[in-house]
Amino acid sequence: MRPKPRSVLVLCVDRDNDVGEVVGVPTPLIGEEAVERAAVEFAMKRPEDSDANAIFAALKMYRELKAEGGFEEVEVALVAGHRDEGVKADMRIGEELDEILASRRFDAAILVSDGPTDELVLPILQSRVPVLSVQRVVVQQSRGVEESFLLILRYLRRLLEEEKYKKYSLGIPGALIALYIMLSILVPGYVWHLLLLVLGLSMLVKGFSLDEILKKIYRASPLLFASLVASLLLIALALMTGVNRVSELRSVGVFEALGYFLLASMGEQVLVLDLMILSLSLPLAAEVLDAVFSDKQVGFSDYGALVLLLLFRQVLLEYSKVLVGTGSIFTLLYWIALTIVVLAVLAAVSTLMGKPSRSANAEGSGP
Repeated sequence: MRPKPRSVLVLCVDRDNDVGEVVGVPTPLIGEEAVERAAVEFAMKRPEDSDANAIFAALKMYRELKAEGGFEEVEVALVAGHRDEGVKADMRIGEELDEILASRRFDAAILVSDGPTDELVLPILQSRVPVLSVQRVVVQQSRGVEESFLLILRYLRRLLEEEKYKKYSLGIPGALIALYIMLSILVPGYVWHLLLLVLGLSMLVKGFSLDEILKKIYRASPLLFASLVASLLLIALALMTGVNRVSELRSVGVFEALGYFLLASMGEQVLVLDLMILSLSLPLAAEVLDAVFSDKQVGFSDYGALVLLLLFRQVLLEYSKVLVGTGSIFTLLYWIALTIVVLAVLAAVSTLMGKPSRSANAEGSGP
């Protein structure tokens, strides 16, 4: 049986740091006087916020526990996170808890919150001190129609004015409406198809955190980031052109359709396969340029990859001609053989460049 705790901390958590943003007081706040002063000032400036009720509830519990005399020591404190919530808020709350516990030792804690968002910090608190109880404050509201309407208006105002909400309530719907109007003017027959495509891609990006990956790439190399964006645009343009060409055909097989897709022309000289090769070449060229601008050594393999892509373009061109019946199998075999020979030469040269010379070895082994 665990011994009864002798010292208890009544802790109120403001995870999104509304108190710090509105009142401007630094946290953590320790002691009845400091917490009460912040609660009164916050309630005066934002009386409709439930955080004020949570702080007053923590003060009420502190006074009740102190009056009952069941514990040798009772203290009340307020910690705050970050307005963006998430990891930033949790890290800051952990730091403020450590600051409180470094100055005074408590056997247990009672968490007072106004909802599930603040209770997300419960594991952080439990990792530092045993939690005796969790008290959620539920604010009673009048159920009249007029009061309910005013409450809805209040939350709508928060959706339209607060930074963390308005990007979802205004930004995303506004972008979708603007995109719908643009698509209805440019491609009226494919509005919903393209709109659903944009929505699907957005969900794909957020679901796999591709935006975070792109941010890391941009921070590491803006030139590489620009080349990847250009490559994606070229691939999208190539797909639209190739699919449009294939859709005009009738009664063709899969391989023949593939040949027509790759040979689809965007002009007198530029083919779909050229766009595909160019989209693959841009990131490689960006890495080479980035290394040159940064005074870094450019690997021989980077140049070799660009040469192989140019040769692969010819192989792909002849293969596409064979698929549609206008090419020669001997020409295709010629380019395949040439590509293999160049690949072997590049591999041999890269191996020789990677080995240290005999003279260098002799100098290294000398006295």
